Amino acid sequence: MSIYGVTKGTKFEEQVDKNGKGEEQGASMYAGLAFLAKERGLDEISEILLKIATDEMCHAGIYEVLNGHTNQDIFELLKKIAPAESNAFEGLNQFAGKVRGIGLEDAAKQIEAIALDERRHGELLKNIVDKQSK
Repeated sequence: MSIYGVTKGTKFEEQVDKNGKGEEQGASMYAGLAFLAKERGLDEISEILLKIATDEMCHAGIYEVLNGHTNQDIFELLKKIAPAESNAFEGLNQFAGKVRGIGLEDAAKQIEAIALDERRHGELLKNIVDKQSK
C-alpha cells in the first residue's frame, strides 16, 4: 500500500508539512556542519554529519509523499527538471565570477564546484529518462 497523500486533508496535514520543513532545515544545517568539519580536518565527524544530513533529507521526502506534494509521474517530472539542472551550470558560473570579482576566490571555487555538480545532475537525470523511454 502506498503512503502517497494519506495525510492530505486530515487533521495531521499541517503538522506533516511542519515536520517536513524542519527536516529540510535540519538537512541543510547538518550538511553545512559537515562541510565545516571537513574544512577543519575532522573527516570522521564530517562523514557522520553528512550521513545525518542525508537521513534528514530522506525524512523530508517521506513527509512530502505523505501529504501528496510529490509528483507521482516520476519520469515526466525528471524530464522537466533535467534541463533546469543542466542550465544551472552557466548561471552559477556567472555568479561565481561576480563573487570572485569582490575578491572571494575560495567562495567562487565552491560555487563553481556546485555548478559542475548541477550539470552532472542534469546529465544523470537525462540518462534516466532516456533509458526509461526505451
